[in-house]
Amino acid sequence: MELEQREGTMAAVGFEEFSAPPGSELALPPLFGGHILESELETEVEFVSGGLGGSGLRERDEEEEAARGRRRRQRELNRRKYQALGRRCREIEQVNERVLNRLHQVQRITRRLQQERSSAPSLSCFLSTKGRASIMRPWRG
Repeated sequence: MELEQREGTMAAVGFEEFSAPPGSELALPPLFGGHILESELETEVEFVSGGLGGSGLRERDEEEEAARGRRRRQRELNRRKYQALGRRCREIEQVNERVLNRLHQVQRITRRLQQERSSAPSLSCFLSTKGRASIMRPWRG
């Protein structure tokens, strides 16, 4: 397509050079060499005392940045909590292992004492509170 150049005016561009993607409905003919779609017509403009919505955009950017900062801090806090819980879990596992080892040790001692009692039947002699001697059979549990 040929471009026409006139003195003091913009270059005219042929309509065929700007094809719209299928399914996009043109609301207006090409303007400044491009298409304006219906979705582009519905732009929101905020009017503030200082002019167009520049400060509104700044506020929104600041809010988004603050939200990102809060999310970042929350992730860091969650990461620290997770690490602390992991350390505490490992400590508890170590304590449980020591308790279990002690339990096995006590069980071995108990078994040995029971075997000693059952293998050596003897009479026990002890003094009662009144000073009399009593003879008793060994205790079997």
